[in-house]
Amino acid sequence: MAFQEMVKKIRLSLVRLPAIGYGQIPEVPVYILRDLWTGNSVYGMHLVKGEFIYQDYVISLYPGQWGGKNLSCEIIGKLHGFSWLRDMRELGTENARLAARNLVTDWIGNSPSSYDSVVYRPITLADRIVNWLGFYDFFAASAEKYFHQQFMRRIMKEGRYVVAMLPLDNHTHENFTLLKAALALALCMPEQFDLIPKISKFLQSELAEQILEDGIHIERNPEIQLYVLRDLTEIRLMYQLINMRPPSELILVLDNVSRALRALRHGDGRLALFNGSSENEAHFIDRVLSNSTQKRVAMTDMKAGGYIRCFANRSTLLIDSGVPPKKVDIKYLGALSFEFSAGKQRLIVNCGAGGSSAWRSALAGTAAHSVLKLSNTESVLLEDNQLKDLNFKVESIHEMTEGAHWVELSHNGWQKAYGAIYHRKFYLSADGQDLRGEETLDFDQSYPFTIRFHLHPSVKVEEKLVEIRKNEKEKIFVLSFQHPQEGKQIWWFRFSDAEGKVENSVYFGEKVRLATKQIVLYNLHQSKKNDVEENKASITTKFEKQDKQSVLNEEQKEEGSDYVAIFHNQNDDAKIWQRNTADHVSVGMPEDFPEKTSEIQRQSEINSSLNHSNIKNIQNDKEKITKIRWALRRKV
Repeated sequence: MAFQEMVKKIRLSLVRLPAIGYGQIPEVPVYILRDLWTGNSVYGMHLVKGEFIYQDYVISLYPGQWGGKNLSCEIIGKLHGFSWLRDMRELGTENARLAARNLVTDWIGNSPSSYDSVVYRPITLADRIVNWLGFYDFFAASAEKYFHQQFMRRIMKEGRYVVAMLPLDNHTHENFTLLKAALALALCMPEQFDLIPKISKFLQSELAEQILEDGIHIERNPEIQLYVLRDLTEIRLMYQLINMRPPSELILVLDNVSRALRALRHGDGRLALFNGSSENEAHFIDRVLSNSTQKRVAMTDMKAGGYIRCFANRSTLLIDSGVPPKKVDIKYLGALSFEFSAGKQRLIVNCGAGGSSAWRSALAGTAAHSVLKLSNTESVLLEDNQLKDLNFKVESIHEMTEGAHWVELSHNGWQKAYGAIYHRKFYLSADGQDLRGEETLDFDQSYPFTIRFHLHPSVKVEEKLVEIRKNEKEKIFVLSFQHPQEGKQIWWFRFSDAEGKVENSVYFGEKVRLATKQIVLYNLHQSKKNDVEENKASITTKFEKQDKQSVLNEEQKEEGSDYVAIFHNQNDDAKIWQRNTADHVSVGMPEDFPEKTSEIQRQSEINSSLNHSNIKNIQNDKEKITKIRWALRRKV
């Protein structure tokens, strides 16, 4: 491995030398590639004016000005990856064409010279090559001969870097983008880059390493799943362009990956928020799926990938039943978390990912997911970004009968520290309008815990005292929303043996921060009052060792003054830190959890006996069981 790394470094160093033995560079690409995806014409108009809009920032972009200083690596990668050419093509005016050509010309003439910067990272380099060749007919086809010469020389130089990076290592999703760039070079400059046999070999290796048997990508991020499917679709179409049969493994993988992606969508057509994903655009997801395969059926069994999907009468319940992936920069600790949507309206969500480095760290924590958290301890302990407990595992059972779904899950993330096994049950009725849950901790109950249900920003919540039975009132949470397609709906959230509160939360589903609410349930039988108070913090408890002002200063420092936050409201930061001090306790019991089917009953008894045995050994027969039930039902 060390020898291969040394050889790769030598090859990358040689790329800086003049190209010798590559033959005469063609004046135009041999094959004209065309990007398949649609852009945003509004963003295209801003680009013509010299403004690059990314998330909630406006960044200067015109010849001689490529964003200024203090930009994040993510924004630098987007600027120098040239995917924004798609927005200018969508605008389609002559001014957009000329502005795009001027920007490419300026970049070629004044390209960054630091070869270890973000500009020359493998993923940025691959994006730049693919986008330059994919939009060639838009900005370059009508250009003068001198531009073509400069452009093709630069493609040649960039291509040599891509070739020097082969063979691939690390087995991350970015490798598919690199292979796509290498294949584009092989098509457009075949005399200089005779790579197709190597690419086919490397592609087969990456598919075997990265795609699980149920089509889930090993990074377990629905948005990465989408990008992998996009890259594989483009690779297949490039093989077809030259009338060459792609590797047989690619066709099978495309079917499985597309079916798995369909399973990870909500009714609004966008993606679920697990493991660092954002929603993305429904029309883009539709377009990728329609170009990838003819199959239109969602994957039903995703046990290898660690997801469970329950669909009943347009209601969708998605559950994370897997272990945090190994090869990712940030591990999201949301094992057993869930999201729930009714038709095209999301109700219960996870917080998503994005924002500053401080926010990204906070959103990776257990508290940023709709799941239980024990004594302010993450569900998975990490050491050097790897699982500290190699024995961490998640068990799950899913069964469906007459349209209704039963799910049982458990994980042992707190077993070493607290001697606790966490069990979670779900029931979704056949009509999709009754979702029930049961949260159980098998342990010596001397520690506080919370169960969080983060709400979508479009959902309103209020506390009410209602008479469920005659002369018996109960405090519940009323969820309501007004949706253009779904109309107005009201859902009742009930719970038992817990203290319930409505607290502030945040939502990064669209990569910008939105204020929202969360329902938080606290266990009633806590031994230490100060532990209770400490546990009442919202998801920002990730910053518990920092005061409010230090976090705000950190965000301002990272965002800097070189770009303007067009949607950012600093007043929202203060609101997030406010606590709701009103106590609301429900002692009424929601309807009993539906009787389990035989298979779930049998497996549950086996798992329960094993788990209880382990806990008794740890706690010297002082086992106690804490159970909280909740129900979310539509009020008609």
